Amino acid sequence: MKTDIKEQLKFNLLEEKNDIVITNNLLNSIVKEVNNLFDGKIEELSTEPFTTIYTLGKTVTKRIHIVNFEDLKDEVKRIKIYKSIAKLKGNNCVIVDSFENENYQQVMQDLSEIIMTENYVFDRFKSKKEDKDKNFFYYGEGKIYEAVKKGYVYGDCMNNACELVNTPYNYLNAIGLAEHSLKLEKYKNIKVRIYNKKEIEDMNMGAYLGVNKGSFEEPKLILVKYQGLPSFEDPTALVGKGVMYDTGGYSLKTPRSMPGMKGDMAGSAAVLGAIEAIARLELKANVMAIVAATDNRIGDGAIVPDDILTAASGKTIEIISTDAEGRLTLADAVWFAQKEGAKKVIDIATLTGAMVAALGHEFTGAFTNDKKYLNKFLKASIKTREKVWEMPVTSEFNKMIESKVADIKNSGGPLAGASTAAAFISEFINKDTKWIHLDIAGTATSEKKEATGVMVKTFTELFC
Repeated sequence: MKTDIKEQLKFNLLEEKNDIVITNNLLNSIVKEVNNLFDGKIEELSTEPFTTIYTLGKTVTKRIHIVNFEDLKDEVKRIKIYKSIAKLKGNNCVIVDSFENENYQQVMQDLSEIIMTENYVFDRFKSKKEDKDKNFFYYGEGKIYEAVKKGYVYGDCMNNACELVNTPYNYLNAIGLAEHSLKLEKYKNIKVRIYNKKEIEDMNMGAYLGVNKGSFEEPKLILVKYQGLPSFEDPTALVGKGVMYDTGGYSLKTPRSMPGMKGDMAGSAAVLGAIEAIARLELKANVMAIVAATDNRIGDGAIVPDDILTAASGKTIEIISTDAEGRLTLADAVWFAQKEGAKKVIDIATLTGAMVAALGHEFTGAFTNDKKYLNKFLKASIKTREKVWEMPVTSEFNKMIESKVADIKNSGGPLAGASTAAAFISEFINKDTKWIHLDIAGTATSEKKEATGVMVKTFTELFC
């Protein structure tokens, strides 16, 4: 599927072969023309949110799809209408000038994005593919180009993130994710560096390597740099959990909870999708995407509870549960981000079942050491309609992960699991670093277990 923007001095309805999507805004000259041609039908159908009329030979186009202009002012109704438009078959020409209102740019961005995301289907491994022979074209005077492009990029990069999350481990391991990351260098201002196991060992990343000890696949530390400013100063680091498959290790998951663990790398998909969108929109910002990619399996040499690991920062960690592995990889990943010069770090992870129990699939849990920085992030999330709820991370939760035999332990027990996990990561954040931790255990997939591409938009919007 593709989208395109047409710029014409005069739209000729009688010669348009594609189906037409138009509002009933009678102040628009084209709408008036259509209304007259069809004997006032556009005005007559003004109470319907979305309807279709057949032209019966009056024009070359066979169908005209009509949106109630007044309903565009209500966000809930607008999104519902746009989903109906996205489901249209064949080729469709959207008369964007007829959509013009006080929120014109956002209206067109929403439409472009939803057309992309609603048409995403994961059928890579289906012998019979879904018919995707449809295209959307936009007719307008050109001032909506940036809005349509932004929506298209948001939708496309969310779909790319979903594709990563949906792909099973036997087709996408740490090596495959590194190869995907290298392809991002085709975009302007992006440079990618992949660190191999020997280089990771040289940085003493004992927490990250501990998770990898049961794997037969080498870990890959992924660093993607986007430089949108003249010099690479004051970069923001987006750190994504990259556990490509999580069996739980010797703290083995149950047969019921293990299916779906191919998506335990949704954090990495989010940061890679976001930095792709940032590059494609050519935003004026310096951003790093960092992923400590590995899987968590049972095997020769795999860690067991009671083991003690030493992180790159020098902190020692008592292993209580090998299924609390994501925070181990993040400990070394956020340390690495700060080593690379980041004073602002946002990590994102499908980290705890406790987060799902607290907020379900509706809200992403957010933890921070800097309220002002979180407020800036929340403003971006409101604009992108990705729901975020602040959760507590205080010194009381750090006390819950104190260890008698090491500096800290990787699990604080059954209570406040999301907050103690956040407290664990905070142990590796420098005092002068602004930090946000996002737990997307509930929002990375829908209730139907479908990938959502969550936070790709909000991360990108943060730099717009």
